[in-house]
Amino acid sequence: MDTKRQIVPKPLWKKYWFVMPFAVMIIATFMLKNVLGNASFVVEMNELVTATVEQGDFRVNVRASGLLKPLNIRWVSAQVSGRVEQVNFKPGAMVHEGDVLIELSDPDLQRELEKSSWELKAIEAENFAALVGLESQMVDLENSVVEAELSYQMVKLKLNAETLLMEQGNATVSALDYQKSQLAVKQKIQYWQAQQQKVDKMKANMKASKTAQQARLGLVDNNYRRVTEQVEALQVKATMDGVIQQVSLELGERVKVGDSVALIADQQALFAELQVQEVKIRNILIGQSVVIDTRISLIKGKVIRIDPAVVGGMVQVDVELLSKLPAEVRPDLTIDGLIETSNIENTLFVKRPAFAAGHQQTGLYKLTNDQEFAHKKMVSLGESSVNQIQIISGLSVGDQIIISDTSAWQEHKEIMIN
Repeated sequence: MDTKRQIVPKPLWKKYWFVMPFAVMIIATFMLKNVLGNASFVVEMNELVTATVEQGDFRVNVRASGLLKPLNIRWVSAQVSGRVEQVNFKPGAMVHEGDVLIELSDPDLQRELEKSSWELKAIEAENFAALVGLESQMVDLENSVVEAELSYQMVKLKLNAETLLMEQGNATVSALDYQKSQLAVKQKIQYWQAQQQKVDKMKANMKASKTAQQARLGLVDNNYRRVTEQVEALQVKATMDGVIQQVSLELGERVKVGDSVALIADQQALFAELQVQEVKIRNILIGQSVVIDTRISLIKGKVIRIDPAVVGGMVQVDVELLSKLPAEVRPDLTIDGLIETSNIENTLFVKRPAFAAGHQQTGLYKLTNDQEFAHKKMVSLGESSVNQIQIISGLSVGDQIIISDTSAWQEHKEIMIN
């Protein structure tokens, strides 16, 4: 016989169990809504970097790195061949013009100098002997001229006396003797004139001989001077005051004519070589102000040259240094430079947010007054400087924005700051 089952009704809480979790979820959502507002992402405050929008003069700068270079730099080269006997200075040493940097040796040059010296003395002695001989001949000729003149004067006096007697009709002088006296006078005057011509010819000969001797002596003397200069050039000397940057030779090394010996730079006259990105060079002009940072001191300068070529995406800009150089500067010192390309008066600007570029619109997160939320706003940016950027529209003076990396929550319009 079947027993009738008694149906026991389910409790309401078991029948509608899902109502309670749903109600809790609604209450939690409502409470979370009150806390988060419209925010869909939560960020920790200590993870953020913020900045305040300012108004005033905005200096647009371009940052570039580079090196200090000497204005006056000179290679000292060997003027003669030789072997290095001694190196007197090392790189970094301060030298003055005329200091002996390196001493070379060449026995052949020394022997050639001695030979040239003896040749010069020999030719000088020969010239002196030849000159004495010519002068002696000149003295003899001049004496002959004097004797010829005296002889002429004597016969001339005799002729004059005989002429006077002949005019007076004195028969003491015969016509034959008178004619002989006339012939003697003609003969003596011709002899005198001939001796004078010999003296003139001798003077011309002496002058030509002296010229030839001087030419020969000059040739030997020039050779002696050349060899002397070559021997002196075995001592390689500094050609300017400065600091030795490099010494190219070692003891015992053989040097040829024209080989580089040492590099000297004037450490008191430097300029800066900056490497500027090619996309930023369009804003740089000759004469713009520059601040050079040595990481210890700041030096004022101005742009004096812009290289026309682009090398590896960089353009070289030369900067003249206007301030007194501090003690730490030296050639090839690594530096940074800030080139002031423009100055925009009375504009809005802020510290540049991460990944923000000039002349574009971008979404920036503006903080509320209580700094509990941040709302994304579209902002128009203008000129970009090293650490700051111009605000064209979208923000006002005093607004605070997030400038750290926001790429992790860019899709959220509003975030909560915890």
